[in-house]
Amino acid sequence: MTEPTRPARRDSVRNRERLVTAAREVFAEHGFGATLDDIARQAGLGTGTAYRHFPNKHAIAAEVLREATEQIVVDADEALSVDDPWDGLVQFFERTAARQAADRGLYETLTGQGDDDEQARIWPRIVASVTELFNRAQSAGVIREDAAPQDVAAIFAMLGPAFAMSRAIDPDLWRRYLALMLDALKPTDSRLPIGPPPAEALDAILRSSKN
Repeated sequence: MTEPTRPARRDSVRNRERLVTAAREVFAEHGFGATLDDIARQAGLGTGTAYRHFPNKHAIAAEVLREATEQIVVDADEALSVDDPWDGLVQFFERTAARQAADRGLYETLTGQGDDDEQARIWPRIVASVTELFNRAQSAGVIREDAAPQDVAAIFAMLGPAFAMSRAIDPDLWRRYLALMLDALKPTDSRLPIGPPPAEALDAILRSSKN
């Protein structure tokens, strides 16, 4: 009695996989300006099929980008295994920025343009991982004492225009501006004119990049 349902179930699984693959491609290229209709078209499926699997584009984006955001925490953990604290910090920034430069959807997710619940889940874990990187670098005297882990969110938010310029001019142009920002983290006799934003202001930092 169950035999006729098996092909339908297999088709459903295949269609979901096609949608997820298509969403990964569409969001990477177009960001959250893309629609679920765009994703269905990329997958070669009807819009109705897409909506049977996902109620809206944010639902499929959360699934597509979860692995990418989890990778940022992995990057921070791997950076801690680099012997030189400065090299480890640079490795983290370069790997994370490279992913955002190549994937507009990931950048927009990290800067508050995706699902609110996903935001609440992602950034506290990233900041917790990056805090250890910062603490190690400060203990080694390779970054300025008044730098703070929550500055990471602002740095990535400010890289957004550099990513856009890279898409229009040169794929690696963002590396120039990341290098300039990282240089500002190095020890100096001067002090920053104001302290870092509180950790609870993280959401406001990220969402400011949309304005």
